Order: sequence, then C-alpha cells, then structure tokens
Amino acid sequence: MIEKENTTNKKEVLFTHSEVEGNNIAVSQSPPLRGLGGVGAVGGITLNRPTLHNALNPSLMRKVIRYFNRAENDSSIRIIVLRGNGPSFCAGADLAWMKKSAKLSEKENLAEAQLLSEFFAVIKQSSKVTIAVTHGNVFGGGNGLVAACDLVYGLNDTRFSLSETRLGIVAATISPYMLQRLPVHIYKELVFTARKFDGLEAAKIGLLNKSFETMDALDKYLKTTIEAILNGGPMAVEGSKRLIDNLCDRVKAPHIIEQIPKILAEVRVSDEAREGFTAFLEKRKPNW
Repeated sequence: MIEKENTTNKKEVLFTHSEVEGNNIAVSQSPPLRGLGGVGAVGGITLNRPTLHNALNPSLMRKVIRYFNRAENDSSIRIIVLRGNGPSFCAGADLAWMKKSAKLSEKENLAEAQLLSEFFAVIKQSSKVTIAVTHGNVFGGGNGLVAACDLVYGLNDTRFSLSETRLGIVAATISPYMLQRLPVHIYKELVFTARKFDGLEAAKIGLLNKSFETMDALDKYLKTTIEAILNGGPMAVEGSKRLIDNLCDRVKAPHIIEQIPKILAEVRVSDEAREGFTAFLEKRKPNW
C-alpha cells in the first residue's frame, strides 16, 4: 500500500497493490484473480482516491510511473490490471490541482504537463499486457488512461465524457492514445461536444473491448482472458504486442507529440481555462 501525508496529517492512499512471493505482484481487491493459476505473473494497481473519483494529481501519477518502471524490470510480470476503488474508475484530472496550476511559473507548469504526458506514455509503452477495468465515471484524462491500455472492459452503465472543452482546455495529452482506439470523425464529435455516453456505446465505437451488465460477469470474463493470455508464450505475446503497436500507430507526427505538453501548459494558464475551472468548482455555467 502506497500512501502520502496530506496537510491534515492523515494519510491519503493513492493506489494499492499487494506483494506475493517476493517481487511478484497480485492485484489488490481483485476477485477474478483469486485462485488463478500463475497469479505471480499478474500485477495490478488500484487507484484509490475514492472521494474524488480517483482524480489524477502529480503525486498519484508519479507513483503509478514508478510502479510501471519497476514492473518493466520484473520479467515474471506479464499482465498488469488497472482498477479504480470507489464509485468511479477515474474522473480525469483533479480540477483543484489544475486550477492551482494557473498560478505556477511557466517552467513549473510545463513540468506538470510533461508529467501528465509521461504518465500515459509509460502505460502505453509497457511491454506488459495492460488491462483496464472501468466503472462509474471515466471523464477527461481518465479516457487517456483507458486508451493507453491494451485491453479495456467496463460496465454497461459506465459514464464516459471527453470533457476538456467544457473546462476551457484542449484535449491534448490524451489525443495520441485516443486516436489509436477511435476513428478520427468519432473522436472529433466526442471532443467538440463533450457529451456523455455509456459503456454500451463505448464498446460499439471501440473505446472498450467489451461491456458487461454486472461486475461479476466482467470479472468472470477477465479471469478467462488472463488465463488465455498466460497460456501463450511470454516472448511471443510481448513481441506480438510490440509489432502490432508499431504497425498500427496512427500518430506519425513526433514533432507535434513533443509539443503537446507545451500546448497544454499554455492553455491551462489561459483566461478561458481559469474561468472553466472556477465555474466547475462553483457549479455554474462558464462565462464565455
């Protein structure tokens, strides 16, 4: 269990994992993996800021990055499952943090935007098979977390929204990953309108691999899927993932990708973004 001290001297658990047999890691609070053969080959993270719907902040992202870097050096781990504790998988960036970012220096703001880019990249570039299990709300950057994973499952009533434009910011760091899961015209509509859609539609358009009526049904399917993956040769699965990713990478503009943190950093300090964050926190319509 990984924790940090907050300003009230109470510990805030950012995500949890459990250690089994040395360095082998098993998913915490993950019923489908109990009794699973080869469980030492399955690692996992549970985002655990439930009162904030697992909103992303720098401390959480750094710890997830460290987890993936550590797992990358552990050849016994073949699969990593990502979950969210509480009512939601991930409701995007912590808006209180984003609002504070408007007061940072240009250098500090750019560093935070680069951290967000690194957060998605370390998941996408992992040699492990990554699986996200979604429920509740998946808003804004939560969609980037989903799209960075290899396989994604969710409940029919999961609520998705690419909500950045409603807050006066650009859908920047998530776009390279979303464009590898969705057709461009569908992605544009979802970004421009920021409309909400459910797990059934998410599965239909390809954001989810499959959606389920209940978590029990999802967990049963997840266990079967994990067992099937583990039955494949480790090098063959890893090599197949690398080849598929290289062949299917639709984002072939590295000079633009390198500019994404700068674009986000500039937008976050704009008057429009300040008004968007403030309006959301004050639960009113923005004035634009």
